[in-house]
This record gives sequence, structure tokens and C-alpha cells, in this order.
Amino acid sequence: MNKPEKSIQDKVPFIWHGQEYEKVLIIQNHDLHAGFTALLIYVLNGIRKAKAMNAVPVIDFNAENTPYFYDAPSGKDVFTYFFEAISPFRLSQILKWEREGKIDKNQIQYIKPQEAAKDHLHDPDRLATFWAWEKPLDKVAWMNTKRTLGREYVRKYLKPKVSIQKKVSKYIDTYFKADFIIGVHIRGTDFAYAQPTLFKTYLQKIDELLSKIKPVDYQIFVATDQEQYLENFKEHYGEKILSWNAIRSVNHIAPFRFDNVSGYQKGEDVLIDMLLLSRCHHMIKGAAAVGELALWFCDHNDITDFAIESDFNRVHYGKQESTFSRLNVDRKNITRLKLHKLRECLVRRLVASRVGMALYVRSALVRKVLKH
Repeated sequence: MNKPEKSIQDKVPFIWHGQEYEKVLIIQNHDLHAGFTALLIYVLNGIRKAKAMNAVPVIDFNAENTPYFYDAPSGKDVFTYFFEAISPFRLSQILKWEREGKIDKNQIQYIKPQEAAKDHLHDPDRLATFWAWEKPLDKVAWMNTKRTLGREYVRKYLKPKVSIQKKVSKYIDTYFKADFIIGVHIRGTDFAYAQPTLFKTYLQKIDELLSKIKPVDYQIFVATDQEQYLENFKEHYGEKILSWNAIRSVNHIAPFRFDNVSGYQKGEDVLIDMLLLSRCHHMIKGAAAVGELALWFCDHNDITDFAIESDFNRVHYGKQESTFSRLNVDRKNITRLKLHKLRECLVRRLVASRVGMALYVRSALVRKVLKH
């Protein structure tokens, strides 16, 4: 027997930004290796896809698909820990309407994992902080185009929670005292998809910039996931260095993989770093995403972009090497460095294998043992 046709009164209207839509697109995280900035890129590209198919975007970053950032006391949706909701709908509510016959199953669309992975690296129209397998002929033009698009989407859709904005404002009022503030983002730990920039290159550029600008006074706000980098900056510039009291790593394991830190703090630390970087007068950044995303939260183009001198590492995930190892951030002797690289390589290859990947997705214990 066919279902009785829904009356106008029974129909659930999907209204978004004053317009009615017939369907929703569910945006989920299909990449357990995704850090906080990658999650934001997935969100923005999901919104872009929803607009293209005339659907309302609905974000569903939950305990299963986003376990590193999930924090039960903060709620069921990881995205809304940090940002205002993109749309007024939740997946649980939508599925309830489907069970009750108020909407049809075909009104609920999903982005498949294979589709999300392919678009993240290959879609020429995607939002992105760095190119991937297809190297642009003009890197500067590519970055400028993506930055313009990113800024448009951030202005429209990424509204940090008031509580986070207050923390940023308080920090600025308390610590940003100089007439010229340089923002520095330098990525260490597990960063591997692009060529990292040497620490000494950052020092050279800072000194060149100060020599050119000749500010009356200056401060340097450093955003980094690597404790050694922050200490090295302090050795060179002393009390001129500012930083948010974020969790950092002393090895190759990124802080978002830590077990003893709440999922909320992991995300908030990165977001606050980005927002503080966006308030600096000049930004120095590499190929990593935090620095580029910070620029999407501001309008100025006073940038030293080492990403232009870098390139995407076109090798399989299991063959990539972390910045921590590649640059020997911890200054290990040759023997210890070789052993560290061997262990890191073995773990990456195991995680990248079909069996390893399946176990990594299904088991929190496996993720804990195979941190890399």
C-alpha cells in the first residue's frame, strides 16, 4: 500500500536564510586523521556542495565520526561547541521526521566518504588552504583566489561563539601592547602533507621585517603545536614573545590526538590561536592550514607566505614523514633519530593499510596505541 500523500500542513519546511528548500545535505567527518582546521574545511566545502544542489547544510560531527574533538559535557555536535549553528536543523530531528512520514527519505542527502576524500584533494573549485596533487602554474594567484573565496565563506558561515570571542578580546586587551605585532604560525609535530619551513627561515624573515618597518615597539604572537619552537622563539626574542596557553607537543604526536585533554580544549586552543593571529598587523606563515585559515578571519594582506616556496608531498600517507622527524626538531643524535623515524614509518604504514585503517576507525584502543 502506498503512503498517503502528505498534506501541506504536515510538510516540514526546510527554511535557510529566508529561502525554502526541499532537502538537506548531511555533512559528516569521514577522516579520523583530520585536525581542527581540516574539519572546518570539510564544513565549508559541504556548505558549498549544499548550495550547488539546492539543499540546506546540516553538520553532524558526533562522538563516532569526530572522536578526537568530541566532549560529552559540551554537547552532541562538535561544530556547535565553537561556532553558531549553520542551520536550525539537527540530524536526529530530521531522522525523526522521516520515521514519522513528515519528510521522504530522498530529502535526506549525504556526502559519501569516497566523494568527500576525492573533492578534498582534487575538486578545482574547492575551498582549500594549500594545493594538492595538481600543482598550480601560478601559486600566488591560486592562493589569492582561494583566500578570497575562504574569506567570503567565513564571513557568512563561521561565527565563533561569544564565549570564545570574549576570551580573544580579553587576551588582546591584556597583552597586545605594541604598535606593531607580528603573528607567526609554525607547524611541527605530525605535519607531513607539504614541505615544512626551517625555523631559521622564520628568524631571518622576522629580523628583515623589523629592519624594514623599524617599529617603535613590537611583539611577536606565536601560534604553534610544537613546544620546542615556542621555547626557541623565546630564546631569540625574550619577553617580546606572546602565546596563548595552548596544549603543545614535545614530539611528533599532534595535540589533538592526546588522551588526557578534553575534546573541547583541543578545538578551542586552535580556534583562539587563529583568531589572535588574525588580529596581528603582519602574519608569517608556512604551508600548514592554521595560518591560512587565520587570514580568512581578517581582511588585510600583510603576509609573509612561505607556502609559496613549499609544495605538496605527492606520496602515499604511509610513506609521509612528520616535520618533527624531517627537521629533527628535538635535535636527536643520528641513532635515536633513525630509530624514531623507523617507528614512525612502521606505525604510519600500519595505519594506512586496509586492515589497520579499519581497526583505527573502529577502536579507540587502537587509535591510542597507534598514535603518530
